[in-house]
Amino acid sequence: MLVSRRKRKENKNITVYLNNKSLEQVTQIKYLGIILDHKFRFHDHITYAAEKSAKLIHSLSKAGKLICGIKHEAIATIYKGAILPQLTYGAPVWIEAMNFEHNRHK
Repeated sequence: MLVSRRKRKENKNITVYLNNKSLEQVTQIKYLGIILDHKFRFHDHITYAAEKSAKLIHSLSKAGKLICGIKHEAIATIYKGAILPQLTYGAPVWIEAMNFEHNRHK
């Protein structure tokens, strides 16, 4: 992945070799659980975290229905222990992306 602050339109395809083999150039990578794109917009990371949390909420709600209801204290504990850390992981890195309305919506 090529990261640059240049705004000039130029050829951004650079061929990099490692052990005489060409490396594939990508537009995003996952590093330490945070999806970074070439412009550091974090749109894909926010989408990924929202979908992952939605799956967890869905599975917890199904489990809660099987147990015949969970008390509010237990739901708050599950939220604080499982869902909130998943949503805020790496927030100091990507929190500035939340200034945009489309990211806050997700």
